[in-house]
Amino acid sequence: MFALLRIVNRLCFGLFLVCVALPTAATASVANESDALGAMPADIVGAVCVIRHDNKMVMLTEVITKKMSLPGGYIDKGDTPKQAAAREALEETGIRVKVGDLLEYRRRAAIFGCVAESPILVSSFQDNTGYSMVASWFAKHYATEVKRVYLVDPYLVEPEKHRFKISASLLAEWMEKTPSSEIEMYSDLSRKVNSLHRLELDWVEQLQLWVKSWPDVSQRVFSHIIAVVNLPGEPWFLALLAIVAIGLYGPTGLLQLAVVLLLATFTSGVIKLGLASPRPSDIMPELQQINAYGFGFPSGHTLMATMLWGMCWYASSKRVGTVVKWLLLPLFLILIVGQAIARVWYGVHFVSDTLASILLGVIFVSALIVWHSASSYSLQQAIVNRWFWLSMSFVVGIVAGLSQAPLHTYIFALLLGIVLSVEALPDKPFSLSFLGRFKLMLIMLTGVGVIGAGIEFLATLSSVSLIVLAVRGAGWTLAAIWLIAGSSALTKRLK
Repeated sequence: MFALLRIVNRLCFGLFLVCVALPTAATASVANESDALGAMPADIVGAVCVIRHDNKMVMLTEVITKKMSLPGGYIDKGDTPKQAAAREALEETGIRVKVGDLLEYRRRAAIFGCVAESPILVSSFQDNTGYSMVASWFAKHYATEVKRVYLVDPYLVEPEKHRFKISASLLAEWMEKTPSSEIEMYSDLSRKVNSLHRLELDWVEQLQLWVKSWPDVSQRVFSHIIAVVNLPGEPWFLALLAIVAIGLYGPTGLLQLAVVLLLATFTSGVIKLGLASPRPSDIMPELQQINAYGFGFPSGHTLMATMLWGMCWYASSKRVGTVVKWLLLPLFLILIVGQAIARVWYGVHFVSDTLASILLGVIFVSALIVWHSASSYSLQQAIVNRWFWLSMSFVVGIVAGLSQAPLHTYIFALLLGIVLSVEALPDKPFSLSFLGRFKLMLIMLTGVGVIGAGIEFLATLSSVSLIVLAVRGAGWTLAAIWLIAGSSALTKRLK
């Protein structure tokens, strides 16, 4: 009972830390947070830009809320509402605008009609949403706050996809009062990238055309193979892998896997934001085979596959003879290269993105192998040390505050959960029967499912970015505590 109370206390403390330590990654767009018409407010804190072309308007999909909204945000100190509206439009969409008439005040928000100073670059290609994409990878807040920018008929946006449902009915009225902006349709923006990427775009296009020239049966087989080798980078696959790791190796094995997953995810995220390199599908949208947002270099999927398959080869090599060990190496290399080919085929990464990821992954795998074999303070010793995870939390927390990226915030929240639960690890080696392992995995999977569903439900109850970020961050903390402390407690009971 006391152990359970201690875990609950740690959970509460962890959730408090998550809420306090959240970076300002939540672009609040408070300008949009108003929910009722009213008189001119005493103080204005936000501004919104309505940008339209004919019967369509510029809307963006947000990273945090996963909903659609208009470009807008807080008014910085010293700025006028018009200046804030212009700045937010540029930072979120990459569109430089001239701010026109005030359309309406909504509580503490000023809604302006805005006109693009130059033609808006609109793709002739529509992604799986059915909306026309606006070129925006060069916008300041792309990938941190904004997933994608669209030119869309607001009537075609489903009500549940609007971040502010009560304001959705006013979009048409605001659009009518806003002068129309010019657009420029495009299918190829290769003139805007370097010569290497122009060459690689041709490679991606030729690969896709070559595969499409095959017989239908061969194309279907190829697509299935590509889908399978692409799995190591998919979030749901990694979640299942974590559950399997618990069933096979216990909570300590999960922590070893966590080092690999967190290192790959965090590193690729930092480099992506630092270099801000576009994807092939950003330059030539018709190359896009699957939806992917954010920057392309390096390929997170390929880095993850390289590290996972590399560590799998290392783990298996310790259980087999020398001959089998080297015979297995080509198999794992094929899986890694297959992942790289998949990302290029899907049109979401350049060849250089994947090659750099493989090289970086090999470096990381080599370092982890050396660390695993160290005679003092090895990887196995580090992962059961609370201070090791606390140090990682400190580093990630600083980066999260600087980058303002939700991904880094979630990693920070996950690390806090590990810090709060690592002392609950069992003292004895993991040893369960086959039935016990199956029960453990089933219970863990059920718990993660319940946590995920509950957190997503709570997140939909608010349209405030910071609150949504806090709720999801708390969910990551809770999931980590459940997986580490929960599996440790269950391991003792299932023996």
